[in-house]
Amino acid sequence: MKPAPHFLPPRQQVIYAITRRMLDETAMNANTFAMVVAELYLQLTAPDVRTVPMKLGEGDELLAAMKNNGQILRRYMDGTVKVLPADLEDAWVLALQAPYRDECELMLARRRGRLSVVIPDDTAGEGAEAMAQVMANAGELCSGWARSLADGVIDRSEQLQILNSSDGVIASVLRFRAHVQKAAVHG
Repeated sequence: MKPAPHFLPPRQQVIYAITRRMLDETAMNANTFAMVVAELYLQLTAPDVRTVPMKLGEGDELLAAMKNNGQILRRYMDGTVKVLPADLEDAWVLALQAPYRDECELMLARRRGRLSVVIPDDTAGEGAEAMAQVMANAGELCSGWARSLADGVIDRSEQLQILNSSDGVIASVLRFRAHVQKAAVHG
């Protein structure tokens, strides 16, 4: 007997779900988020390959651009437009706020058996920041694990939370290791 096929949800479903959660849990509204996406899209995507009519502007043009960009994003999220263009995906994910972007990057990487790791930059205090991130992610993992084990049963959502948290710990440890290795070479 063959095992039942296990289909992955489309990448856009992952991105939309995290975006909806971010908009629900933060003070950011859809039009403001759409403007951040538009700025990144126009900055990162060459004009000859753009497929989405995102706009920027000032004054009255800014209000029209916000309305236009917000409507474009809503059409993708409500299913009116069925497929998220590949040239828009990077700008969309990069526009997500900090913990939501990290979660989205981890979930998208996990689909292919990969781990998303932040590449360290050359800012001052990087070592302390990297270690703080290790500790914060480890604390989140322990907290989620404790909640999951409280009733003695780990359900599917708890399992996903533990996996996401453990990926966060691994990613932050790798970032810290990269910092230590770089410091040893330059020190």
